[in-house]
Amino acid sequence: MTSALSVSLDYQPAATGPFLWQAFDTAAVTSDLAAIARAGFREVRVGLAWDSFMPDASGVDPRRMGEFDTLLRVAGAHGMGIVPVLFIQAHGDCVFLPGRAVRRDARRRGVRVLSDGMLEPGGPRDAWTDPLMLELADRWSRAMAAGFANHPAVVAWDLGDDPASVLRPRRITDLASWVALAGAPLRERGDRVRMTLGADDLLRGRGVRLGSLSGQLDRIDIAVRPAQLRRLHLPEPEALLFVAQLAQALAGDQGGQVGLAVAMPSPGDDDEGADEPAAAAAVDQLVERRTEAGVCALRASSWCDLHPRLRDRAPFDRHDWLRRCGLARLDGAEKPVLDPWSRVARADVAAPPPAPWPPHLDVEAFYANVPDSVLDLAAAWHREQEDRPAILPRSEA
Repeated sequence: MTSALSVSLDYQPAATGPFLWQAFDTAAVTSDLAAIARAGFREVRVGLAWDSFMPDASGVDPRRMGEFDTLLRVAGAHGMGIVPVLFIQAHGDCVFLPGRAVRRDARRRGVRVLSDGMLEPGGPRDAWTDPLMLELADRWSRAMAAGFANHPAVVAWDLGDDPASVLRPRRITDLASWVALAGAPLRERGDRVRMTLGADDLLRGRGVRLGSLSGQLDRIDIAVRPAQLRRLHLPEPEALLFVAQLAQALAGDQGGQVGLAVAMPSPGDDDEGADEPAAAAAVDQLVERRTEAGVCALRASSWCDLHPRLRDRAPFDRHDWLRRCGLARLDGAEKPVLDPWSRVARADVAAPPPAPWPPHLDVEAFYANVPDSVLDLAAAWHREQEDRPAILPRSEA
């Protein structure tokens, strides 16, 4: 049976951004999910902050479990499914962790830790091998499985969001072992388990190997930002298509189910800025050409822009573009980029089969020579595309 193309988005309330669990507002969540449903989306991804859900080692906070249950009930009432994100989630250069997960005597360069909304003076413990972190991860996973496994409003569980950007594994085997441990309680109950990696796990290599993870995950999503694509010297959406096909090749024969999570910020004075009509055109072309790349899932990185008062608060104080990735403006007005997303979300189209490129890839040689190997493959991929017929069939969307 052919599966449908998965089209979804990440959700944070405009007023709170990633701090929604510090001030959970049922009315705001209900209004936002209703607007998202009207736009045609039936799947929403929501981060569960580790410091909010498990502030200490005693267990998961009952209040947060109740608020999460409220979110699931609201989503279900609108015919939507939720993908909760657990564990290590990158927000710019920040990661949200409980106080016990912070080593005050071991700062990590380029990484800031937020706990209960406040910057911590130290750095994160090694989530992948530290015994305390493994114990906390197992406890949290088991609590969520006990409370919400097989819930009708839970589509799948995501085990992280670009974790290597804030906590790079020291050894290639570390992350694979951790995924087996953290995902086991959920998979044992029959729930789907995914993970979102970053484009730099392909383009730069950071102790992450897709092939070692794909057999343990139902899907791997690749989060992509405009600045990362520019390094490939490919026009959009060709760069997105190349990243998707390369990810499938790196995932190997065990998996190959790869989705794209795309950030399309509004114009700004930083490297991540993108012209709104150009961003909309790029997404439109990506939707039209998704079959070429074998993309089984598309995800927009944000539903709406976030309030300006967050500008001076970490992580936005250093990464203000994170506030401007929405499909809708702060006042609710639609951006041009919402239209192609909405059209494909409403369409009932099949997910194409994987289309890895190159078909045969020496993974070890590839990672041993990044970034040169990436640029060489991108140039070869582009030459191959130029040799293909110029007229492509339009998609069902």
